[in-house]
Amino acid sequence: MAPRPLEIIRVASAAHHTQPIAFDCDHAIVDVAPPVVSGAPGPTYRLRIDAVGDAAVVREVEPTLLPACCPERHINRDGTFCLYWEEAEPLSVTDAESASLWFGKLLVFLRRQRVAAARRQWPAKAEARAHGMRAARHQAVAERAASELGPRLRRQLDELRLSTRRKSVAGQPRIRLLRDGVRLVTVSERDSRLMTKRARCKCDDAAQLGLPACACGDHEAALTNLTLAIHGWKRAEEEFYAAYTALGIECCGTMDDCPLRKETA
Repeated sequence: MAPRPLEIIRVASAAHHTQPIAFDCDHAIVDVAPPVVSGAPGPTYRLRIDAVGDAAVVREVEPTLLPACCPERHINRDGTFCLYWEEAEPLSVTDAESASLWFGKLLVFLRRQRVAAARRQWPAKAEARAHGMRAARHQAVAERAASELGPRLRRQLDELRLSTRRKSVAGQPRIRLLRDGVRLVTVSERDSRLMTKRARCKCDDAAQLGLPACACGDHEAALTNLTLAIHGWKRAEEEFYAAYTALGIECCGTMDDCPLRKETA
């Protein structure tokens, strides 16, 4: 019989700044003390780990050092930590290697929580998954499309320099892809068609090749997908926060740019 995730985690805990407190068949209580770069003593988090199949979810036993819920700090409504995006990178704890990877994500998450508490901003926003499954799926599409267009454009996406704006012209909805507020391309929302396909491509090699988007490999499709995905990403996150507001969940007050803070201001 293969060892269960909690047993694998228990065996690996000492190597990852974790002290077991209590272990049961379906959950465990541990103390985790992420090391501080300066060497000064850091906080110790008392956490509950629950086995869910081959995976493990984790939360504070009682919300003491962290908010009970904060989307901006990647703490879900039930208090569980959003360590990774399950649909894109499922992480089963089945052996020492996967346990080490799981602990690595947990320790990074807790270190970032300290920075977020001090700066009132998430320290790695470009690396974070979008809020909610629908938004995260759009983000994954946008990342693939940007990567097809070149590493520079992908970096601009990660740096949150790309955005969209919706505008109707003669009753026809159009989505504009913007970089630093300047239009790159326009897509027809109704039929998902790149309206500026005969203009020079916006890929990293556009200046050198001088080709229109419709003749530059598959970049017409990539630009279309990028535009619609960023637009869908933004709308899905707005709906995500609207759902939180409808449930009566208020901002915890620890993050300056929290959409829930704006809703309750």
